Amino acid sequence: MKNKDLEFTIRRGIFDNAPRKLILNPEFIKFQSNDSVDNPYTIFEVNEIAELRFGMKWISIEVTFGREYFIYIRNTEKKIIKINFSTYFGNKKTEYQNLYREIIINLENLYFGKIVEEYLKKYQRKESFQINDVYFSEENVKIGGNGIIKGSEKIISWENLRIKDYYSNITIYSAENSKEINRGFSYLEDWNSLVLCSFLKSVLKYRESEKKKVNDKNNC
Repeated sequence: MKNKDLEFTIRRGIFDNAPRKLILNPEFIKFQSNDSVDNPYTIFEVNEIAELRFGMKWISIEVTFGREYFIYIRNTEKKIIKINFSTYFGNKKTEYQNLYREIIINLENLYFGKIVEEYLKKYQRKESFQINDVYFSEENVKIGGNGIIKGSEKIISWENLRIKDYYSNITIYSAENSKEINRGFSYLEDWNSLVLCSFLKSVLKYRESEKKKVNDKNNC
């Protein structure tokens, strides 16, 4: 049971309706992304899996008549598995929404939740590290900059760090100056925004818990 495969069938759309197998296993991801008979699958071993992007786009020509779902998985060598599928005129809309959500949930449970755990360990060890364009240290959080664009770096203390999680993106901002010190990250356009969001939620929850313990102790 531990290494049981989760198997999904992907049909990309009207012009590519061939059934393609997506197999999620605790040890690997396997997707039938190629049309080659001899080598139809792209395989990422679990220790290669590094980054994730996902989202939905409306399909429109003057009027909206469909939606296309995208899931990108990138490994440590920057190779990408692209999973996409479309629904038109409401046909199988609920089925495809459920398929998309189930894949994302299982990607998080099997692979990216473990990546979040590794970042949490680094935080607890007071190490400096980076997720996407956000730089974490014991003292504060730095967004952007990276020394390329002078003056573009934004610094937020841990005490003032806040996040808002929306359907398609997250926003990191300062409680002191949210209008000027903020940065949005798209789940579809920015790699590992889900990892970033999960990490920050866990850290902020932990810090709030620790703060409450101190206050309770002082009030005794």
